[in-house]
Amino acid sequence: MNCAEFQKVLPYIIESGGNPEEEAHLQECPNCADLVQDLRYIAEQAKLLLPMRDPSPKVWDGIQENLQREGLVKPARARGRLLGFPSWSSLSMFLLLFALAVASFGLFS
Repeated sequence: MNCAEFQKVLPYIIESGGNPEEEAHLQECPNCADLVQDLRYIAEQAKLLLPMRDPSPKVWDGIQENLQREGLVKPARARGRLLGFPSWSSLSMFLLLFALAVASFGLFS
């Protein structure tokens, strides 16, 4: 195995270790051995980095406003209302519950 062949399988070696041929190349080639050692060190140190934080809601609101101003997205409708009336799902749920209440009142009277 030469260095070019080794570098093609390098991501797999870093994740799960190599096969006997790849391990033999690591023993014989100081350049590839140093590379694997450096990459493993970088991977370990990356785990120690602080987790990224989400931007504040103001950032997302600003992005939304810019996209609307540029005409790339339409302004969002108010949720739960259509033309000032409750949404159809809310209305249908109310009617279903009302019908159940009437039916059970009629059964137990």
